[in-house]
Amino acid sequence: MRSILLASAMLCLPFTALAETREERIAVADEYVSLALQDFDMAALIATMWAPVIQQVEASGATVSPEQLEAIKALYMQTFEGPMTQLMKDQAPIMADLMTLGEITALRDFYATPEGRSVMKKLPQLTQAQQPGVMKLVNDQMTVLMPKVLEILNLGP
Repeated sequence: MRSILLASAMLCLPFTALAETREERIAVADEYVSLALQDFDMAALIATMWAPVIQQVEASGATVSPEQLEAIKALYMQTFEGPMTQLMKDQAPIMADLMTLGEITALRDFYATPEGRSVMKKLPQLTQAQQPGVMKLVNDQMTVLMPKVLEILNLGP
């Protein structure tokens, strides 16, 4: 009787859930990561980290020379390019734990298309375009938010 119930329960599961393994998901996720890194503009992503700093410095009235700007760009690239690339390479097991084989395959297949490759190239630009709004939103809310956080943590009024 137990074997009949177990067999019935197994039939209710999607066949893909029965067939796929974590190793299969990691293999396809590795393919996705390789495709993503081919066209990913790491310098543009890293620029989203240093550009707001420069904007803030210039907004305070200071002048940033072209030489200083190049030195800051180089510093950020030296500091973040290797680790950020490694973080991206390390995402395959995370994807395998969060997504189905079908989802990872669809991502891989999309990024293999001309449109997908174009999207990957534009993601840092999207991040950079949204960052000032996100920073403004966070900064505008911090004076109200922090006292509440401190109160919740029993550290404030």
